Amino acid sequence: MINRRAFTAGASAAALGTVASPYVLRAGAADASIKVGVINSMSGSYAAYAQEGDPAFRYVIDKINKGGGIKSMGGAKIELVFADDTSQPARCATEVRRLVTEEKVDLLTGTMLSSQMLAISPVLDELQTPCLSVWAGGSRSSWLYTLGYDYDRGYAKTMADFATWLRDKNGFSIKTWSPCYSNYEAGQQVNKHLLKRMGDAGFKALEEAPLDTKAQDQTAAMIRLRSAKPDLALGLVTPRDGLLLHQARYNLNYHGSIFAGGTGGYSDLTLWRDLSPDIAKAVLTRNLFAMTGFSPSAKMASMQAIVTELRDQAKLQRIGQAAIQSAQAARVLQRAIEAAGSRDKKALLDGFKKVEIKFGDPDLYVAKPSGVKFADDRLLEDGSAFFVQWMEDKTQQVLYPEQFANAKPRPRA
Repeated sequence: MINRRAFTAGASAAALGTVASPYVLRAGAADASIKVGVINSMSGSYAAYAQEGDPAFRYVIDKINKGGGIKSMGGAKIELVFADDTSQPARCATEVRRLVTEEKVDLLTGTMLSSQMLAISPVLDELQTPCLSVWAGGSRSSWLYTLGYDYDRGYAKTMADFATWLRDKNGFSIKTWSPCYSNYEAGQQVNKHLLKRMGDAGFKALEEAPLDTKAQDQTAAMIRLRSAKPDLALGLVTPRDGLLLHQARYNLNYHGSIFAGGTGGYSDLTLWRDLSPDIAKAVLTRNLFAMTGFSPSAKMASMQAIVTELRDQAKLQRIGQAAIQSAQAARVLQRAIEAAGSRDKKALLDGFKKVEIKFGDPDLYVAKPSGVKFADDRLLEDGSAFFVQWMEDKTQQVLYPEQFANAKPRPRA
């Protein structure tokens, strides 16, 4: 067992590791720092998000500290205290309590998908400690802000708008659709809103194909889709469920429907490795469109700049949506703490309300035409995302929105 210990954030080799340990990463003396508890799912079913995002987050925090720290607090450094919730909501809540009551952190952040968000919300309310989630699609606590896509104006609106755009602007024959989504809190919530938006847009819903998040394969869902024969299968799919869905699609040789949605289950860069190149080429490049907040080919200067920096300076091997989202979280934390100018928790909470990173700002890493700013529900006002298509050389082409696009959608194969 590794004991919790302190060491300097400048130790870049350790700071950029891909496996979290329950240690304290100190960026300065205790009396000259602000403590941030970082709860990541470094193991378990959500590990793909955290293992990619963690090194990028550490790198940007280290850069902030080396660049003078928090200037409104006289150069105070950001001190990180790490924990692994093993993708378990109950453990996430336990770690929140431990970090606040024992480690005395000033605020919290981390992977925290929707299931963890539900578990930690009452604890945050009790302890009155501000928290920034990197991924949750909702917030049940007045102390929790999130960079995740809102279930409705983020995921559902982007997906429905894209389906309408394929049909009305690109000549795709799409009349029917089947909900195909990971069957957990976020997937269910997105599907609820998607049913209404797709209905309003004139698409006819057929049989649903929910993906059991504990299943070892998704053949049953694939057979259900093959029987229904929708023009489009659409929904929120996690990386693990996406991997199993693509394997089942390949094994059944089913290409009769267009598959679209996201995020990680369709867009994650690890799909090519985990599926094997031959399977990935057969399914990812054929009748599949992926929703994502990041693509290396997007026409966005600040996104291109952070990709280059993470590759050339941080020497990261995996730079996908999780890395960019986590790097953005580091910048949002910096802005919130700067606005607070204090370790007072209510001031820090108010600091998140004041965060605004406008389009064109070099610290804007995610594709938000309206920039990063929180709405009254503590989610981003701009919930938009990309849709991309995979190419046979493992690269992505951005299709939508058109202001970021570098290609047109390919017709159905």
